[in-house]
Amino acid sequence: MMKRTLKTLAATVLLVSSTAASASSAIGLVTPGTLYSGAQYTLGFEFSALNNQVVTSLGAYDEGKDGLAGRAFVGLWDTAGNLLTSVTVGAGTSGTLDETFRYAAITPFALTVGKHYIVGAFEPGDNATSWATGQGGTAALNPNLNYYGDRYSNFDSAFSFPTVTDGTNGAWLGGNFIIESGAVPEPASWALMVIGFGALGVAMRSWRSPAYR
Repeated sequence: MMKRTLKTLAATVLLVSSTAASASSAIGLVTPGTLYSGAQYTLGFEFSALNNQVVTSLGAYDEGKDGLAGRAFVGLWDTAGNLLTSVTVGAGTSGTLDETFRYAAITPFALTVGKHYIVGAFEPGDNATSWATGQGGTAALNPNLNYYGDRYSNFDSAFSFPTVTDGTNGAWLGGNFIIESGAVPEPASWALMVIGFGALGVAMRSWRSPAYR
């Protein structure tokens, strides 16, 4: 009976910790908009988080899902233009493909709920596309985020802060990212884990294997 109790407690603690995080992309592109060279712009969109989210990867559009022709430079900025984190996605298939974007991992970056951010990618060797900017394209949006419209740099042919918007509710793609919901357990989860570990410790102290009795 005691062995069964210990197994149940351990399983409960493991379940809480193993279900703490769930990864998903900001924009899941279903059909691309018009394709064009990404060489002139840093392309992306403005957004905010509705709840606790952590950005774990930044990525750039991979038209053929067969690797990038050249390196892509992807960044995350605040609205004042401060570069908060960035990554270079290597040419070819060195990044991780998820749907139509190729990602590279970053040091996890926690988003502040309600704060506006801008993601953008400069991929000079590849084509870019869009969603809901008047050039076609359909997408599935992450329910953990709010979207505030397209962003791009002003024809500077370099990786830079995307200062310009056409005022659409869509996105230039360009940049994308992966978030994890609850990458840090919420207070209720922490409480349950602490209770579980405490109960497990008490049970183990009170139980002795028959071989040692």
